[in-house]
Amino acid sequence: MTVRLSQQLEQVQNELAQKLAEAERIGDCLVELGVRLQQEPWKWSLGWVENAFPVSNSITAVDLNIVESLDRNRLEWLLEDIRILKRRETELKRLAVA
Repeated sequence: MTVRLSQQLEQVQNELAQKLAEAERIGDCLVELGVRLQQEPWKWSLGWVENAFPVSNSITAVDLNIVESLDRNRLEWLLEDIRILKRRETELKRLAVA
């Protein structure tokens, strides 16, 4: 394996590891949101809490990192990046063996 190929593979693997860690964090956030919604769905808000309702002081905004995990476009881009990096990793490993 050439030094350049080895560096490319290492870079792809590092980037893939970062993307996988982000996907895992998003998954953890979604699980946490699911647990909260199963236990007390009336208690949570995904945005600005209306002050017009008398029960508003018992409503809690969901953590920003959990709300961000619901961003469909961000998640689609992340998953596409992971697929691309996984294919690139496979290609580089194949070239390394050749």
